[in-house]
Amino acid sequence: METFFTVIGITLAAAGAVISLFAKFITGKLDIAKKQIIKGIEEGKPKEELKLQKAILKVKLIGAAVFVPGMIILYIILKD
Repeated sequence: METFFTVIGITLAAAGAVISLFAKFITGKLDIAKKQIIKGIEEGKPKEELKLQKAILKVKLIGAAVFVPGMIILYIILKD
């Protein structure tokens, strides 16, 4: 059972790291930036760059949300 949890932990950690690493590519392929809403900014300022940055940040947070549980599982299993 320990081997199973080790494999699951490594898989989650690797998947989260890949998601965070390729966040810009994922954002571009899925057109997530177009769906973002920017509040509290004037019309003259460049919204497209802010939308892109917001979309990349959200994808990186999803990658971190996948990465951290994998590392916690690995820490618990391999701390001895």
